[in-house]
Amino acid sequence: MKNYQKKSTLLVLFGLFLSIYSIHSQTTNDITTYNWFDKTIGRKNLDIVNGIPHTNPYRTVGGNHLYYIDQYELGNLTYEGQSYYNVKLKYDIYRDILVLNPFGESENIGVNIITAKVEFFSIKDKNFVNIDKKDPTVPEFTPGYYEENKITPDFIFYIKHHKDQQKVVTEGMLFYTFKENTSFYLNLKNKIYPIKNKNNIIKLFPEQKKQINGFYLMNRELKKSDENQFMRNLIKYINNSLSVQTK
Repeated sequence: MKNYQKKSTLLVLFGLFLSIYSIHSQTTNDITTYNWFDKTIGRKNLDIVNGIPHTNPYRTVGGNHLYYIDQYELGNLTYEGQSYYNVKLKYDIYRDILVLNPFGESENIGVNIITAKVEFFSIKDKNFVNIDKKDPTVPEFTPGYYEENKITPDFIFYIKHHKDQQKVVTEGMLFYTFKENTSFYLNLKNKIYPIKNKNNIIKLFPEQKKQINGFYLMNRELKKSDENQFMRNLIKYINNSLSVQTK
């Protein structure tokens, strides 16, 4: 009985240590960020560094994270008409924030780039545009960053990357999990259409019904494993089919 109580006590103490270490690490990173920000903001610097410090207050479990990719990646950025190449970027898709890791700084340092001044950025061969106008006919198509797949000027496929947050209490401690919740839109001749299911697509392209059904049948595994890539491929396939028909 004493051994059991001793083991239980050790487990509780170990849990408290992990909690304190996690909170301390998070706090230390935040302090590092703000110290760097205070040191740098008074100096003349690149315009893209003039945002606020980026912090992540969410303690997660099981490899969960709130980013498109949970690390900085080299990408390109157009900010106030000026292009920047090979800058370290990370995209917070829960809060729809683009984060910059300033050149030469630790990756614990991040700056939230001012969204209103961003026109375009790219990460991992994916292009994102900042859409700043609402569409009253499609209220869910809200302003923000969208992955853009431009097939032709009149045929553009958008993916809205987002994650939903859920709180989890484990052994009296609060954690967060983030689950991807992606939305798809098609811009046909400057009119936005939400794509929620196969029927939405067939309604837009009724003459392609047979081909669309066949594509779904032949690509079931891809749809399960990577719906985003499935949709990218589907839209390209439809456009190619339309091009063949018009020749």
